[in-house]
Amino acid sequence: MRLIDLSLGQLAEPLPQAARLALAGSGGAEYAPVAGSACLRSAVAAHYVRRGLETATASGITVSAGGRHGLLAAIAAVAAGGEVLVPRPHWSHYPKVVAFAGAHPVPVDGDPADGWLTRPALLNARCTARTRALIVNSPVNPTGSVYDAHALAEISGWAARREIHLIVDDSYWAFGNDGHLPPAGELATVVGSATKTHAMAGLRVGWVWSHDTLLARIRDFVEHTTGPASAPGQAAVAAVLDDDAAVATRADRLRALRDYSIQLFGAVPLLRAVPPAGGIYLCLDASAALRDGAYGSADDHELCARLAEVAGVRLRAGSTFGLDGHLRLCVAAPREVLRAAAERLTRFFSAARRPVAASAGPVLAGGAPCQ
Repeated sequence: MRLIDLSLGQLAEPLPQAARLALAGSGGAEYAPVAGSACLRSAVAAHYVRRGLETATASGITVSAGGRHGLLAAIAAVAAGGEVLVPRPHWSHYPKVVAFAGAHPVPVDGDPADGWLTRPALLNARCTARTRALIVNSPVNPTGSVYDAHALAEISGWAARREIHLIVDDSYWAFGNDGHLPPAGELATVVGSATKTHAMAGLRVGWVWSHDTLLARIRDFVEHTTGPASAPGQAAVAAVLDDDAAVATRADRLRALRDYSIQLFGAVPLLRAVPPAGGIYLCLDASAALRDGAYGSADDHELCARLAEVAGVRLRAGSTFGLDGHLRLCVAAPREVLRAAAERLTRFFSAARRPVAASAGPVLAGGAPCQ
């Protein structure tokens, strides 16, 4: 039995043809400029202008070695030595990224009844004199909750009134929030990449759209950490960034996969699907399974390990994202793969409802716990 791995946030599709042609045609021998190639920076600015953000210009864009590197640069530029508010649940890497950028992450727990979204009242409770920045992403990884235009305006206004820098992680913009985005400014920075929306995983090219006052600090960080992002990778991203039709088609396909996954995994015994409003993930409430002590699992990490070992399905433990008692899976997989995973989980949890030995069930060789 081969392991079905739904733990990674990667789209199951090849690089777009335009990107492959750009890679093949790139000389690849020269360094790109530290700020990024003029072609890509212009393409990024044009991308935001098409989304209604007329203030975007190529001069305000700095190319980074992936979105994560862009977040590091942005946080280091605006919050080093201070605190950064991180709404929870959150992408598993945010706390470490904040710490490596020289700041202290402060989690802000959302209300489960409100999709775990953060609101000004919640932010007020965690804000201190040392708060320098706030990270927001929409749709949220892992929950798929979405900040609409009103919610983003409310949060942006809250941050501006307190002179707290808003850092927007724009990685999933096309998958559920209609592209709502506060423009970059003196107290707002946008970090993006083409990895998810344009199916460019592995090229490690992202960008930071920032105010002129931050450009020197951000570019200094880029120069002294990774240096310029790969020149061929930049050419490949520039070649696809204006293909809005492909992004819309991808978004429609993923919306259908989200709906399909809600039905599939929502029917698995002892699990409850938490319907996402967007994104590429589905969270499963496993509290009933943990109460039952399925196969001796005391928490979501142990349950995740057992699912990989016994059921042959690898998921991510929700506590990795600050969402204890949940499991996260990526829906960006072929339907037959999703269906097979749901069938395996159904068999596992159906057996778990009956008295069985802890070692019961076929053991998958090489199975490993989710991280």
